[in-house]
Amino acid sequence: MPRQRLCSTSGVIRLRTGLVRADERYLEGYWLADGVVAGDFVFVEVSDTGRGMDEATKARLFDPFFTTKRTGRGLGMAAVLGIVRGHHGAIKVYSEIGRGTTIKALFPVSKSSSRARAAEVAAVPRAPTDALILVVDDEETVRNVACEVLAYIGFRTLSAGDGQAAVDIFRQQPDEIDLVILDLTMPIMDGEEAFRIIRSIRPAVPIILTSGYNRQDSAARFAGRSISGFLQKPWTVKELTTVMGEALKRGKE
Repeated sequence: MPRQRLCSTSGVIRLRTGLVRADERYLEGYWLADGVVAGDFVFVEVSDTGRGMDEATKARLFDPFFTTKRTGRGLGMAAVLGIVRGHHGAIKVYSEIGRGTTIKALFPVSKSSSRARAAEVAAVPRAPTDALILVVDDEETVRNVACEVLAYIGFRTLSAGDGQAAVDIFRQQPDEIDLVILDLTMPIMDGEEAFRIIRSIRPAVPIILTSGYNRQDSAARFAGRSISGFLQKPWTVKELTTVMGEALKRGKE
């Protein structure tokens, strides 16, 4: 008697975007960033037809390092929550066992113009030195923006799209690089491993960590390893230059 082949049906993922006017009642049940008020929001909604989550899983969904998978680090949703809070937004999860999951993120509509953002960059004082900065991030847009801002105010820059590339660049000129801005979540080699290797090559080099999840969670992973600063995504030009200036100043002491 031939074996019966078990076939599985593919699931469906839906993505919706749009604008919504949210009042206090609408925002009930959302995870809110500090200072979120009613108003106009851009929303991104992702839904699937998967198995869904029970209440216990939903309660821990945004906990750093929590995962229901056998492999994985459980940082994905913690990073999402950090990004939403960094944009002063809100996020809500709808899920039931057997009925799939929908996650909806709200981002307040920006009231500032591109001209105002350009003025923010122009207002940043010129760098007192032409220090060489290594920017490490797997997001090309983030990497390019950081390098452009740093070059505009007078720094020299190098960039890498993953931890291994960063280590290779640092090995070639360990004494010339004055500071490293290092993302934590990257392919090939993550920021934690790259941090360890770079510091083994030159222990005193200032390293600023950057991530979508919050400072407390990052600090816990790097306790006792003397990080030189932390930038939570999305950072502003002022935050970038302030944290960098402090790290470079401490590095000379």
